[in-house]
Amino acid sequence: MNIVKLTLSEQVYNILKEDILAGKIVAGDKLINRELQERFQVSSTPVRDAINKLYQDGLIKEVTKTGARLIDFDLEDAEEINDFIGSLSCQALMLSARKGDPKLVTKDLYQYQEKMEQAEDDNAYFDADFRFHKTFFDYCGNRFLKETYKRYNLIRFMLIRYAIRTLDDKTDSINQHKEITEAYAVKNYSLARKLMEEHYQGGFYRIMGYYEKPEK
Repeated sequence: MNIVKLTLSEQVYNILKEDILAGKIVAGDKLINRELQERFQVSSTPVRDAINKLYQDGLIKEVTKTGARLIDFDLEDAEEINDFIGSLSCQALMLSARKGDPKLVTKDLYQYQEKMEQAEDDNAYFDADFRFHKTFFDYCGNRFLKETYKRYNLIRFMLIRYAIRTLDDKTDSINQHKEITEAYAVKNYSLARKLMEEHYQGGFYRIMGYYEKPEK
């Protein structure tokens, strides 16, 4: 087994990305270089490199001399990114059936679906959820579609992690994944696509809940 040693920049980047996706650092927050250097006990270079990588991921809105600011968006922005990623996912699903190996796709879908059901914490659940959706892109045979998804999905993923908080939310999502997988497994790809569209629409309803203000 090969042991991969991460650079300081990669380690800082991975921790900050997980903090963002977990909601420990929220949309619109500032990242201060000096504070990050103190937190990670590193020089300015690893911090700057990590911030630049987050910028490439689309999670950073602007980079300044002293740090950076995370993206911030209103409900309209959230709806647009959700619709965009949902459309990409539906296209990847159909291409995976035409250009990929449906049997391998189905095998991976069942694997990640099971991991979602058995997840012991949020990190394991959302990792399996991410890999479930990524499966269609892995087999779609279109590098431009893959790159576009990679570029923008983290933004939508950040939103859905904010939105899915309860066990009922997770259970609903798992059940929707099951329906998509079952339709795909019997080669009813049009139904699988329709279910995928509904899955993303359901995700947006939960995102809407994140933006709702509690009544006073």
